[in-house]
Amino acid sequence: LRRLYCNVGIGFHVQVLPDGKIHGTHNENRYSLLEISPVERGVVSILGVKSALFLAMNNRGKLYGSKQYSEECKFKEPLLANNYNAYESRQYPGMYIALSKNGRTKRGNRV
Repeated sequence: LRRLYCNVGIGFHVQVLPDGKIHGTHNENRYSLLEISPVERGVVSILGVKSALFLAMNNRGKLYGSKQYSEECKFKEPLLANNYNAYESRQYPGMYIALSKNGRTKRGNRV
């Protein structure tokens, strides 16, 4: 179990809320606890432990919580030069998990 930290603004943890919304929070909480599981080499799925929803991205780059596991729930996990990980949609290459400086999700293609 891990938390995804986004080093933007003053920093946020990604959280998957029970209503399917994805947000950033400054403080660790039960919705920011994530289970990151390998699904194939270099590809992971991300499950919100408390919400029981998978982090997913649609074809417009919008992040959402999904009850069902699908291709939209798979993310490539490269290690960047700064030792942070990036999470790129496997289904929609070039779209990444990202938060704005206010903790709101950014469309995956606007990173």
